[in-house]
Amino acid sequence: MHKYTVALFFNVITFNHVQIQVKRLVFSERTACYLPYEGFVMSLPPYYNHSPVFPNPLLCLKELIAYGASELHARLPWNGLGVWLEETWHSMSICVHMDWHIVLFPLLFFAGITGARVILNKILIRKIPIWCKLDKEGAAKFPDSVWKMLLYTLTFVWATYLVFFGEDQLFFDLRSHFNKWYPGDAPVAPAGVYWLYMFELGWYYHQAYSTIYMDAFRKDIVLMMVHHFITIALLFFSFVIRLEKIGLLILFLQDFGDVTIELSKTVVYFKKRGGVHCRKTEIVANICFAVFTLQHVLFRLYWFPTKAIYSTMVVGIAVHPGGPYYLPFNIGLWVLYGMQVYWFKFILRLLFKLLVLHKEIEDARELDEDEGAEPSGEALKCIDNPGDLGNPIKPRHRRLKE
Repeated sequence: MHKYTVALFFNVITFNHVQIQVKRLVFSERTACYLPYEGFVMSLPPYYNHSPVFPNPLLCLKELIAYGASELHARLPWNGLGVWLEETWHSMSICVHMDWHIVLFPLLFFAGITGARVILNKILIRKIPIWCKLDKEGAAKFPDSVWKMLLYTLTFVWATYLVFFGEDQLFFDLRSHFNKWYPGDAPVAPAGVYWLYMFELGWYYHQAYSTIYMDAFRKDIVLMMVHHFITIALLFFSFVIRLEKIGLLILFLQDFGDVTIELSKTVVYFKKRGGVHCRKTEIVANICFAVFTLQHVLFRLYWFPTKAIYSTMVVGIAVHPGGPYYLPFNIGLWVLYGMQVYWFKFILRLLFKLLVLHKEIEDARELDEDEGAEPSGEALKCIDNPGDLGNPIKPRHRRLKE
């Protein structure tokens, strides 16, 4: 007889739900693949077959804690760190599908996006503040915000179409995230999903680059870089293990917030035109900020854990117990969620400033800590000298000295 090593000793948790028979995965050292067998009994988690528009957050939290604790307990190196690392690496390598496309295409999109930004800034975007007679600070920050708003709008519309009009109803049927997926034997992503992933990776490469070298300097630059790198890691990881459907749902839940925050900033920059304060623009800015606040609560603080994290942490374990990817994937998602909670405090401060102190909206994340955000050296020079709109971007260290 050849030996079998169970990939995950999953503790059965009873929530007074229907008991079902599911396939549990075991690892065959002889055949080097995961083999299913019948007979492992576990409870059927709620929202396994259908996730409503508004899942019960307390019930989801209960399941997340229970399944998360069991998963963490199962992942501890009970047989020694060396054995644990070897088994984890071996089992993880079976699920990974790497090829040269995941390296080349995102780099090409990164180069294309960066080049398009430089060209559009030169021929159009940096001229708009001059035509509209924005003040110096608004004119300097406007190009960054309008560029991000355009790109995030594109990715959000793209992801929304795939989530709601693709092969599966990814928003309502969380089990469909794992349709036809087996460790080491997963279908290739459809063309629309594939190219969205390549574009998103290239876009976040550009985001990481532009945060340092192109955008206005921010006091939360370290946190923004951490956010970009975690997003890149999650996109890359979900693609190589071919769980792109979960990634699509996450992109849908995250990108809309970036559209609304950049739209809010763009409108704010139009409050002063030619030295005159525009009351109508302030009303529009307040409406945009209200939409941004509502979406942040709904998309990022509510749906993100009850849909995306619930899928990977509860439904995924119920469908495929033993997957070696759950721990790193869920750690990344929880860190990302923690950032959303952290940024929400700035939204609350701005709400207090707007509703209680009756002050004007300036910027959702530049409030307090980031009010001293520094416009880029190129932006300020272009505003001072409109004829120099095509000047190359100055490195960060030179801009800071100025």
